Amino acid sequence: MANLYLVDDDQDVLDSLCWMLDGQGKQADSYLSASAFIDAVDLSQPGVAILDIQMPEMDGMALLKHIKTCQSPISVIMLTGHGTISMAVQSIQQGAIDFLEKPVDGDKLITLIHQAQTASLQCFHQHKEQATIGQRLDTLTRREQQVMALVLEGKMNKVIAHELDIAQRTIELHRQKVMQKMQVSNIAELAYLMAKTQK
Repeated sequence: MANLYLVDDDQDVLDSLCWMLDGQGKQADSYLSASAFIDAVDLSQPGVAILDIQMPEMDGMALLKHIKTCQSPISVIMLTGHGTISMAVQSIQQGAIDFLEKPVDGDKLITLIHQAQTASLQCFHQHKEQATIGQRLDTLTRREQQVMALVLEGKMNKVIAHELDIAQRTIELHRQKVMQKMQVSNIAELAYLMAKTQK
């Protein structure tokens, strides 16, 4: 399950949000500053962060940008007491799930948290899958990578052999090695696997 985080420089706001979420059976960790959040939270793990926009030193927008720059799977919901259309647009463009004004509508927030948790877990699993594929790719030799690229272009073994100026039997062996190392049984599976690295 994705963890839930609250970041706001107003203790009263944190207390009321925690109380409201607690009533919905949701436990949240709260932080009075962006730096306290960054110091305490593992950004590589799934989670939902509810961020106040206006905070001293590092504000919510800067923290949102930091989370996205780190390629964190954490989903972000922005909160503000003095919202503007441009702020809302900017936060969505930066990757926030949504932008809410205080006082928060509890039902709307809970719905958004569920959406954000789903999005965060999907992003986390996608990152994990891409990392696994990357590890498999790292085991390929330079020649195996060349052969794989040409195979994925749909070229026959004899055509690849001619292009690389090596024996067709050698190409067949390289293809076999690529399949073993990438842990796939056919070209369609290999193409599907490689497509995931492009997402």
